[in-house]
Amino acid sequence: MTVTIRSSDIVSLEAMITPLQKICNECDLYNTTECKPAACIVGFALRSLQFARQKGILDIPGAAKHIPRSDMKHYFVGNIIPALAETCRQCRECRDNHSPNCVIALTRTCLENAILPENIAYPGSIFMYLAALKKQDQEIAKMLADELKQKQ
Repeated sequence: MTVTIRSSDIVSLEAMITPLQKICNECDLYNTTECKPAACIVGFALRSLQFARQKGILDIPGAAKHIPRSDMKHYFVGNIIPALAETCRQCRECRDNHSPNCVIALTRTCLENAILPENIAYPGSIFMYLAALKKQDQEIAKMLADELKQKQ
């Protein structure tokens, strides 16, 4: 199986980094000895995006297996929604060519882990994603849809 590594110049990684950095800046552990980005779901997403920006790539083979699952910090939904919305805006709607190792998908999965009881299998379409999200949590789906409408 060959892995296609796509160029990051087709999306704005910076647009996704900014809201994640805001979440980090507001974390009580940020810039302390207890801050462990590799064990933090937001820190992992941020580091993945920064790595992709540095390398000029979108796909990090095998990265989805390393998403931290033991991060038990409380995240406010209102802080996560703008970052989640940005992943939707940057998504290229790959449909059948969707890769869970794409930094957009990695970031979305990390953000879902912060506010949802289970991840949503991404259908490769933002509209279909919102429909699946609505089945799991109507309030979060509405917040995300509202956030997406704000910056069209």
